[in-house]
Amino acid sequence: MYRPLFAVIDLAHLSHNIRYLKSRLRSGASLMVAVKADAYGHGVRAVVERLVREGVHHVAVASLEEALEIRAFHRDVNILVLGAVTPDACAKAAEAEIEIALTDLSPVEEIPRLPKRLRVHLPLDTGMNRLGVKRTDEAVALARAIAAREDLELVGAGTHLAAADADDPAHAAGQMERLGEFVRALEEAGLRPPRIHAGNSAALLRNPAWHLDMVRVGIAAYGYSPDPSVLPVHSLRPVMSLYAGVLRVARAQPGETVGYGATFTVTRPMTIATVAGGYADGYPRQLSNQGEVLVRGELRPVIGRVCMDQLMADVTGLDVATGDIAALFGYDAPSAWRTGWWSRLRPEERRVRVQESYRMASNVEERRVLSLHRLAARAQTIPYEILCRVHRRVPRVVCD
Repeated sequence: MYRPLFAVIDLAHLSHNIRYLKSRLRSGASLMVAVKADAYGHGVRAVVERLVREGVHHVAVASLEEALEIRAFHRDVNILVLGAVTPDACAKAAEAEIEIALTDLSPVEEIPRLPKRLRVHLPLDTGMNRLGVKRTDEAVALARAIAAREDLELVGAGTHLAAADADDPAHAAGQMERLGEFVRALEEAGLRPPRIHAGNSAALLRNPAWHLDMVRVGIAAYGYSPDPSVLPVHSLRPVMSLYAGVLRVARAQPGETVGYGATFTVTRPMTIATVAGGYADGYPRQLSNQGEVLVRGELRPVIGRVCMDQLMADVTGLDVATGDIAALFGYDAPSAWRTGWWSRLRPEERRVRVQESYRMASNVEERRVLSLHRLAARAQTIPYEILCRVHRRVPRVVCD
């Protein structure tokens, strides 16, 4: 590690979140965790291994490529591909014991005879208009076609709730009612699969009636509620914190400008910190003159446009020095990560020292947090997007 920019992945917080979500789960329902997009940017291997350790036996991804990556390091976890798997790839999925959703791109009649049985799920479109069959007769016909083949096994059917996090539950309730019609039609035909699933993070937290046989959670596992108003403070803990070093601290006088386009004009004597993180690293450019950084326990505003590799913050009146570590989001940096700490370490030892000092700071959960909900609202986006866009050039340091 050379550049003073890294993301801490706190597996203890992942464990905390999973245990909390399980405590909210209806009796008899199981938990599936979405680990697509490299586990929402957290690093899929570390996340899956911790999920299995916490008793999570089902994970979901978006593509067969993502599923095969997981299967290469874990033979036992159940993997469901939620996105399209084309007929010519079904043999590969079956060979790797990966479950797939039969979308419009993979009709049963086009799947070649498979040397090994393929477990499939039936996606049901109850109101999102994205993927899946829309009519009950189509669902029954597809289930019959699956049952007629010895090389296919129908193990699940599900839908996706488009507005489970909305203030008005009417849309989600309508989707659940429509799902019930699908399930009754499958039951009457003797074709009901063992796992019916619809719930996402919002559904798990809001309504046990929506849990059914299995709940597919995503963002909540990583420490964020899709609607923070439905959770008590600290029920979920952010798993990722993004840290960047202060590269320069300089004084600026009234009339000077900051950054590209000169969009910020200094109106009083000001101390400006240049921080080693920019939009190429995943910090949204939309936070130009809108964002904040957390340094030495205080929130300080981002001034000027966010650059590709740096941003500037107003740290006037704060004892900030070159070499301090600021949080771009997540928990405030431990006090050990202050003036000159990074530069005193050899590049080859920095990862280990981050891990050691992060956990030695026993009050991690008590430190101030710069929430992604706060930043995402200002950037007119959602925490999911910011997490997924933390670039691969940012080292992930796994801590426990």
